[in-house]
Amino acid sequence: MTQTVQRLSISLPAELLRYAEQYKQIHQLESRSEVIARALEALRTLERIEGYKQMAQDYRTKPDPLMDSGISDGLEPSTENNW
Repeated sequence: MTQTVQRLSISLPAELLRYAEQYKQIHQLESRSEVIARALEALRTLERIEGYKQMAQDYRTKPDPLMDSGISDGLEPSTENNW
């Protein structure tokens, strides 16, 4: 499947640009765009983790019978220690 890409122009402080260049070299990426894409995926993952943590906290406070019904979201069981 071909992904549609959009051009984006950004301005970064010199320190972040140096880090992006170093990351690109260390991880043998072809472009800065790949560095930015990985960073955005990491942010998305962190937000998802925070959402699951909040859901777990809410569940501990007020259990929901629907959550106990075994609905599967495709995730493997884990503990917050893994986060």
